[in-house]
Amino acid sequence: MHTRPKITALLILVIGIILGLLLSPTPAGQSVQQRLNSLSRDAWGEAVSSAARWNARIDARASLFIEYPELMGAIQKGGAFGGDFSVPIATQIFNPSEAGIADARRLGRIEQMAERTWIIYLPLVNVIVFETDEGIVLVDSGTAAEGPAILDLLRSVSSQPIHTIIYTHGHVDHAYGSWALVDDQPEVIAQADLMARFERYQSLPGNLGRYMGQNPEHIIASGDFFVPPTRTFRDELTISVGGEDFVLRARPGETDDQLYVWVPSRSAIATADYYQGFVPNLGNGKRVQRYPEEWAEALREMAAETPRLLLPAHGVAITESDVIKNNLNLLADALDYVIRYTKDALNAGVRQDLIPAGLSMPERFSSHPTLQEQYVSWRDISKMVIRRYTGWWDDIPSHWSPATFDRQAEEIIALAGGIDAVAARARTLATTDLVMATHLTDWAWFAQPNNASVQQLVIDVYRLRILDESANTQEILAYVEIMAQARQRQLESG
Repeated sequence: MHTRPKITALLILVIGIILGLLLSPTPAGQSVQQRLNSLSRDAWGEAVSSAARWNARIDARASLFIEYPELMGAIQKGGAFGGDFSVPIATQIFNPSEAGIADARRLGRIEQMAERTWIIYLPLVNVIVFETDEGIVLVDSGTAAEGPAILDLLRSVSSQPIHTIIYTHGHVDHAYGSWALVDDQPEVIAQADLMARFERYQSLPGNLGRYMGQNPEHIIASGDFFVPPTRTFRDELTISVGGEDFVLRARPGETDDQLYVWVPSRSAIATADYYQGFVPNLGNGKRVQRYPEEWAEALREMAAETPRLLLPAHGVAITESDVIKNNLNLLADALDYVIRYTKDALNAGVRQDLIPAGLSMPERFSSHPTLQEQYVSWRDISKMVIRRYTGWWDDIPSHWSPATFDRQAEEIIALAGGIDAVAARARTLATTDLVMATHLTDWAWFAQPNNASVQQLVIDVYRLRILDESANTQEILAYVEIMAQARQRQLESG
């Protein structure tokens, strides 16, 4: 029998400290921090209760990470993108918290890659620095908390003013640190669709916050920090700074507003998120449409320039021309393989759920060290291709006008002989067929979410799914979310 965990006074104290760090930009978080040195242990409980009402999900997640510290290790396996992971930055990615700024300064480093050319490695992203006779050209500006660290690191290598900031796309880890970098009044350049992305974020804070594990209030407030572009373009733009050309080529990929930067005079290419040194974030089930075909074309276009220096937004730089060309073309080939396979299956009338399930990558792709399934999987990318070319129906007749999943789950539980039978079977399958065990766990959860044994079943089974070697970062985050929902109900009833 699995009993509901009891949160001790010490655990509450630790959660309070975590919440103080996580919530610092908000009134609730500031209040927690101001009282940090004066609260008694009993008062901590009151403070945590108030913060938990403001965002009970954070309380539940903190409890899970304390009880199961191995969960954070599983997330970090793919979530740090080559840098050092920072909880304050990852959990407050839209707004600059004091803890996040401190982490960025502590963990950020700058490395010279060529004459007057550097890469800044930060906890969640890289920033590329080109110094010219006229000033610094900066490719991306990190998360909101990373802006001050970028400025510090820049000043450690150059006294030149920041002349231009280029946003490779509007994702929050690439374009939100500029608030700390605009004292020199630089030109800020982006593809023309970037502002529509920002406006979309502002119009859907609840939805985006849920899928990104962020406080919706932070997303709304990010408008106070985000620096909009002063110049936009479509397709291609060449700018000249200090007598050097910087060629900006906009090609849909991870976003519709993504671009890369080619610097012919240095034979250097800032690849944004097109190249990351592992299977790219091209099949994210919690994000809007991504563009595999244009992504592959952009990779081949970059390879055709035969650059001698590849500067990625995630992962490590590459300095061997042959390796750069081979890796870019290999990733393009792999994407082409997934695209052709998926389209062929669609044309053959294969049921949609069977298409990614049947995908098997050739050994030249599956065994290559730069094509490891770390953040998403090849099957996830196949799903993104399907999504682009089909409607919302998945070929299963009852799914056209279905009963809600909750009602389906209730009927399945009844047919199985009750919740105890389903839970017992899920625990048995967890040792032999973990994927099927999670299906049974979902049925139990959506049928009876207030059942204490079901809540613990969710936590136990999805913990195993997270720790399974085949799990990638994006699915892990989805599993943490369902575990947090179960833990939240435990806390509310305990």
